[in-house]
Amino acid sequence: MTVIKSSKKGGGPVFRGIPAFRFLTSVRLTITTLSLIAATSIVGSLVEQGASEEEYLSHYSERAYHFIKLFGLDDAYHSPWFYFLVVIFAINLFLCTVHRLKRLSAAKGRQVPDLAALVSSGAGFITGSANKSEVVRRIGPAYKRERVTETTEVFEKGRFSRYGVIIIHTSVLMVLIGGLVGNISGFKAYLALRPGEGASAAESRTPGRSAVVFGFAVKCTDFRVSMYPSGQPKEYASDIEILDEKGNVLKRGRIRVNEPLSYKGIYFYQSSYGRSNVYTFKADGRTVDIGDREIVRDTKVPFMVVRYAEDVHNFGPGVMVAYMDGDEPKTLWFLKNVEKMRKHVVKGSRIVLENINGQYYTGLEVSRDPGVPAVLCGFVMMLIGLYTNFFTSYRRIYVAHGTDAIIVAGIASRNKEGFIEDMKRIGEGLP
Repeated sequence: MTVIKSSKKGGGPVFRGIPAFRFLTSVRLTITTLSLIAATSIVGSLVEQGASEEEYLSHYSERAYHFIKLFGLDDAYHSPWFYFLVVIFAINLFLCTVHRLKRLSAAKGRQVPDLAALVSSGAGFITGSANKSEVVRRIGPAYKRERVTETTEVFEKGRFSRYGVIIIHTSVLMVLIGGLVGNISGFKAYLALRPGEGASAAESRTPGRSAVVFGFAVKCTDFRVSMYPSGQPKEYASDIEILDEKGNVLKRGRIRVNEPLSYKGIYFYQSSYGRSNVYTFKADGRTVDIGDREIVRDTKVPFMVVRYAEDVHNFGPGVMVAYMDGDEPKTLWFLKNVEKMRKHVVKGSRIVLENINGQYYTGLEVSRDPGVPAVLCGFVMMLIGLYTNFFTSYRRIYVAHGTDAIIVAGIASRNKEGFIEDMKRIGEGLP
């Protein structure tokens, strides 16, 4: 961070004398804030973000887990203190940028440097007063001419290059603003759908946040998986429909890996897939279809499937069913391929496992980030600023004329050796 010391001389800002302004534009504040933001990023990389309480307690002690929750380290990038650090850094950067911009606008070449010292360093020469028109011609039309005093004129070239740092600072501010807008107004969520199923909300990825409501419905009309001979997935894709409240189709699309579907700024990405089972039971003469951990309540004995195994002791697929016997939970295994184990009588209720049907489901990553345009604009500005700052040069040539001689000298922001050669070319052959 570049902070220019303020001075009342030459029309510069006088706010530098205010203690609060000095603190908010200080390099020390910049370094401290950036260090804390970097430390937060390191913590966010080391501590898993958004995990469940059980996952944290399996890796950390209870005291460490309480420390993580107290300071929001399980969601570091959405914690209040992280926002505070980003805002302080943005204020620091903004004030430094405004301060530098005012300094540049106030200076405009009005202060004439020690021309004699520039001549002695090789960045100038002295010639007869009669050669003024020839000097101006050799300087060329690329330089903008401006009178500083009655006897001194200044020729400037590449003035825009002085604003390279300003552009870089502004680009960083744009990226910060875009990131904050995305963090506060955006979301990341997860949605699992079987073919034929629809949903109007998704499970938020941010701890403590409620479900994300879309304002429209998302329906999976089909899901396909193709495999390599080795059994590894080759490709999987979801056919999706966007529906309004009345069920009218607003948009259709196919989602593949790296080929998302977007609607009203919300993006749906193909992130995963899985296989879930539907279990068909006959209980008290009624046929019911349930999924994992779904409870059958409208029977004499409510029960639920708590576990599925593809092979139970070499007897084939089976499910473990849990039910309550008074205040005591109990479990039973139902084996699909063993007739005697397909049915049980539970507290006078006859329960039979009729079938186990597997079905694929698609896992969609859902995200909305309204700050993306600002971030992209910031990166474009950063490239422009870097090019301006490192590959363009600001040059200023002073022509001070007296009755007997003319002093021609100048300064350059970079490539001073090349500028000295140009000054020698301008003065070459002049008496």
